[in-house]
Amino acid sequence: MTKGLIVFDCDGVLTNYISSWKLLHEYFGSKDNKYFAILYEKGLISYLDWMKIDIALMIHSYGRPIKREDVVKALNKIQVLPEAKKVIDELKKEHIVAIVSSGVDLLVERVCETVGSDICLYNELEFYNDELIPGGKPHVPLKEKPLIIKRLAEELGLTMDLVTYIGDSDWDIMVFKEVGLPIAVYPCGNACKYAKHVIYKLDELIPIIKKYYG
Repeated sequence: MTKGLIVFDCDGVLTNYISSWKLLHEYFGSKDNKYFAILYEKGLISYLDWMKIDIALMIHSYGRPIKREDVVKALNKIQVLPEAKKVIDELKKEHIVAIVSSGVDLLVERVCETVGSDICLYNELEFYNDELIPGGKPHVPLKEKPLIIKRLAEELGLTMDLVTYIGDSDWDIMVFKEVGLPIAVYPCGNACKYAKHVIYKLDELIPIIKKYYG
């Protein structure tokens, strides 16, 4: 029987880069416009709207169609942290380990496969004839993460006090407020204040989680 559910964000927590979306903007020469993040946060556009805008900006700035292989090449610049698999292997001995990310499938799937997580949730990009098009499938909208994780816990027969969440950004604060053990990975900005623990390396998770679950 599992002791609990350990949920990881992906970008900047299990990888060496803070955001797969940010990297794609940089790679294709577009601007990661914070204005649209504000519109989403205020509820004026949906997460799918935001995805469409971001991808349209990338295609426009790149000046030609973006192929799937271009996206893969860009995301290959992001590496999984070397200690991630060892830490997750240890946690899986007593817990269910999930990666719940608002990042993109072509990166998050690779991370999940590399570290061997039990559950892997992410947003999907959309391609037509191998060309990236505005849109996609927003399985994990940022603002809906708390609800998604709560449903996941319920499916596993667990209460939220038995859920640990590891994140690193202001968007993770909503989740931190709902779980029993919120842990932030430095640098974590304002989110640091809402975590019970702030860690600097993933290895630090093991004793914290062992102590919490007993």
